[in-house]
Amino acid sequence: DNVRALREDAVYTPASVKKRVYIIDEVHMLSNSAFNALLKILEEPPEHLMFILATTELHKVPATIVTRCQRFEVRRIDISESAERLMKVADTEGITLHRDAAELISRLSDGGMRDALSVLDRCITSGSAVTCDVVRSCAGVADNRHLFSFAEMIARKDISGCLKLLQELHNGSKDLSRLVDELSLHYRDLMLYKTVPEDKELLSAMPDEYPELERLSSMYSLSDILRCLELLQKCADSIGRTRHRKTAAEMTLIKMC
Repeated sequence: DNVRALREDAVYTPASVKKRVYIIDEVHMLSNSAFNALLKILEEPPEHLMFILATTELHKVPATIVTRCQRFEVRRIDISESAERLMKVADTEGITLHRDAAELISRLSDGGMRDALSVLDRCITSGSAVTCDVVRSCAGVADNRHLFSFAEMIARKDISGCLKLLQELHNGSKDLSRLVDELSLHYRDLMLYKTVPEDKELLSAMPDEYPELERLSSMYSLSDILRCLELLQKCADSIGRTRHRKTAAEMTLIKMC
């Protein structure tokens, strides 16, 4: 019904601009009947009309729709490009942003510029220069010292140490879902360092962290790293659906040890 109403409105020419533009986000969520209603206007669109259909799941959009569209694929933004853009924004706005903090924001946003700017916006409210510590505090993530400590204690099978560190982070209001994601990324770096140590551009870690990655990767076999990654992935999939996130994280750490 919404698409039919849109189609009826769309025939009218715009009053003050050249084109009437409709942006349909998450277009794959439309029902089959809605797609059929949309197809009728896509087949013979008026001169003044433009549709922008956005989706992350193109395979769910009917071929009859896709073949009538011009397709643009939006890629993730490289960490260095994203950090450079953040530095320019900070300079324009008169904000003191440290370069390593900009790179950390870019890593956390996983190639999304909008997410990166949102994190920067939250950091600005602290009222001071934006450093890595400010970013970690505002984003609710553990700093790398904790991640390296977890990895070392797990390699040594130190269950007590892992649980105490988790308790400390939990008491400090750290987001446990984000902590699991960060640990997954950390173990991914260990996996890559273990298998292709010469290809450091694949790593998400900073250059000054490479020596510590090398030391920790030597404490694990590749099969142990992969097993830990699988456990973290399972935890990441389930932790958002449980009320007892701390228990889920504790179970995972114990299994990893």
